[in-house]
Amino acid sequence: MTTDILDRTVRALADPHRRILLDALRAQDGRALRELEPLLPELGRHAVLKHVRVLEDADLVTTRKVGRSRLVHLNPVPIVELARRWLDDYSAFAGLALAGLREHVETESATEKQQKEQGRVNMSAETRTLVATVVIEATPDRVWQAIVEPEQSRRWFFGGLVRSEWRVGASIEWTSAEGASLIAGEITAIDEGVRLAHTFRATWSSETAADPASHYEWLLEPMGPELTRVTVTHTGVPVGTASDEQVDGGNSLILSSLKTFVESGRTMPGMG
Repeated sequence: MTTDILDRTVRALADPHRRILLDALRAQDGRALRELEPLLPELGRHAVLKHVRVLEDADLVTTRKVGRSRLVHLNPVPIVELARRWLDDYSAFAGLALAGLREHVETESATEKQQKEQGRVNMSAETRTLVATVVIEATPDRVWQAIVEPEQSRRWFFGGLVRSEWRVGASIEWTSAEGASLIAGEITAIDEGVRLAHTFRATWSSETAADPASHYEWLLEPMGPELTRVTVTHTGVPVGTASDEQVDGGNSLILSSLKTFVESGRTMPGMG
């Protein structure tokens, strides 16, 4: 993370109104702009919009048009990058996992646990969308090669790698450093150097593997001679499932690791 990006992130986080917006998106991501306005009743609509723009300029949120609404999504990648400035890669990875575990344990009530055990909670008909984005100092072709070449993916995917024939209809699998399947799917769209889309099944455990498949898309956009914006959009994540509980934070860590490898050549250690 360069000094300019670091300063922009810190300045955006410094304002308490913007932190309220980020907290709200953490609780319920993908909110329409009109849903954010009541969160800051002391401010007018234009002031809230200005705060959203500051967060967007700092890459802390992303927005996308859906019908007549513009939805705002939390993008934790800059916060992960900020944490990694003072933590080594292993500590950042482990800290993120432990923070997620603590939040899960502290927020899940006894009533919710009982309902899940009795099978009274069935939210699989609902889905949500997760969006993460990062700007990498490299050309789209360089970033693309880091994503699709197995030996390069091993350098940033924590010792694991990706396997595929890289054509529509071909299978795609992300494995751990020990060769165990982590993510499996089928490629639904591919435009070399620009876009990769595939179905997504979390195969890292028998619990998540039983969940319905979702959809995962990489989009690479050139922003200059040596700059690429990489956006990962994970749609159709079934709410209330094991996969839903475990995918949070993963996109941010993956993009942060990819950025570190492409820009500096540093390798993330295997986590097996």
